Amino acid sequence: MINFTTNTYEMKREIVKFSKKICKGSKKPILKFVTDMVYGISKSKDILLSSIAYS
Repeated sequence: MINFTTNTYEMKREIVKFSKKICKGSKKPILKFVTDMVYGISKSKDILLSSIAYS
């Protein structure tokens, strides 16, 4: 069985690194928002806000 916790952690870490590159120089709330949006889009594989919020 694959260790899903490790895979999720690695994916989240890559998303945070990507979000930091996008939001360079921005404040922490904006970084957190972008990180949550990117994670939601990648998890739900959809750009609808309701799908992002659900994931």
